[in-house]
Amino acid sequence: MIFGIYYMNYITRIMPYLFTYLYYAVHIFISNALRSQVRQKYSSNSNNERLKFMNDWKQYYKDHLVTMHEASMAIKPGDRLWVGQATQIPYAFLDEMYSHMDDYHDIMIMYNVAVAPFEMLFDVETKKHFRLMSAFCLPLERIAGSMGIMEYCGFNFDQLAKGPFVYGANTLAVQICPPDENGYCNIGNYGVSVNKVISQRPEITKRIAFIDPTGICPVKGDVKDTCIHITEFAYIVENPTELMGVPAPQPQEIDKIMASYILPYIHPGDKVQIGYGGLGEEILANLRDIGKIEIYSEVACDNMAQLCREGVITKIVAASPGACTEEFFKFCYDDPRADLISLEYTINPLEIMKQDNLVAINATFMIDLIGQCCSEAQGMVPYSGTGGTFAYQYGSISAKGGRSFICLRSTFVDHDGETHSNVVPWLPEGSIVTTLKNFVMYVVTEHGVADVYLRTLRDRVKALIKIAHPDFRQWLKEKITTTPIISMEDFED
Repeated sequence: MIFGIYYMNYITRIMPYLFTYLYYAVHIFISNALRSQVRQKYSSNSNNERLKFMNDWKQYYKDHLVTMHEASMAIKPGDRLWVGQATQIPYAFLDEMYSHMDDYHDIMIMYNVAVAPFEMLFDVETKKHFRLMSAFCLPLERIAGSMGIMEYCGFNFDQLAKGPFVYGANTLAVQICPPDENGYCNIGNYGVSVNKVISQRPEITKRIAFIDPTGICPVKGDVKDTCIHITEFAYIVENPTELMGVPAPQPQEIDKIMASYILPYIHPGDKVQIGYGGLGEEILANLRDIGKIEIYSEVACDNMAQLCREGVITKIVAASPGACTEEFFKFCYDDPRADLISLEYTINPLEIMKQDNLVAINATFMIDLIGQCCSEAQGMVPYSGTGGTFAYQYGSISAKGGRSFICLRSTFVDHDGETHSNVVPWLPEGSIVTTLKNFVMYVVTEHGVADVYLRTLRDRVKALIKIAHPDFRQWLKEKITTTPIISMEDFED
């Protein structure tokens, strides 16, 4: 009797846990069963089947068309996804996965910079199911990074196509254009830089296409470089979106001053690489006074289209749109002078160094007195990314007639209203170095230009102090003369 009472009490205590266990067991069983059905039904895109359907791709399309939820159920534990960049990330797909994230664990999702919010980016519970990584940081990544949800990759963009495979990428899930009459899907202007390269890797064994007839502008070029055949995809989801553009920022007065120092170094016939931002816009606005120029760059900007129409810019070659709207997207597709092509050519230092008379213009946050640049983070906190900085710094100084500029504001104001120098005697502890001193040629602030290329350490110090803010020059001298590099007497020259 006593044993029976004890046994019943024990059963009563564990009953809630048994129900919870049974609930999750059934839930997991059903989820796995659905995944298995989806995979069996749709994943048969072997080479034999692809060859069979190449001429009848419309039937293949119908056979592999699934819902957003069915596509999400094709993702299984251990999968490693590349989901594209910017406007061509399948945000609805990520939100669908988030809506039933208890079905997932050990899923990696890598992309390059989000321009629209998605749910898993701002929920700390995400970390139990997904590992999110971005190759570059903009405001959304900064917020998610501060919450510990997003991880910043930090590699150079000439390595962007290799990065996902360090983590075992096996799945491609990207927005693409609808198939043409032969079944080829254009990978779009934000996909051409890297999506095709990643798709061709043998490690990618699962491909999901999100067909978007309204939110993607196609990119022109050879089919082998700009398209993926629909039969390459095991899962096809129709997912129309709105076309998104990124307006260009307006130059500030400090941008105009720095641009005035750089423009005399640009000559007719040069090729120019320039990034997103007010400084780039100011330089573009003044190219009319120089003569005919080519653009060879990581990103293209809206104002390049008008300069091309005017004949100022004779050719545009870039990996991706930067600060661009629909007008530029259409111009780039229609005009033979403008091309968006793979980063294998546009963000490759070995290709960049073949471009004679290339002028590379990039930015940094902080520089020390021997020329080391911190361009991607504030201390140990990621802020932007390395992007194509290294490729263009190294490529331009190696090119015949090449010139390279690193630009920064001489000071910044902290949260307490105190002003600090961005030119420092040595980098603070914990600084992330983006550009090594030996790849720096010209350094520009609002106070002038310093030529530090192939200079001695002493000459570097003297040149960089001259372009620091006047209020900090004496402080810099006092600090750096505590080292063996230079003495106070050396500044008397």
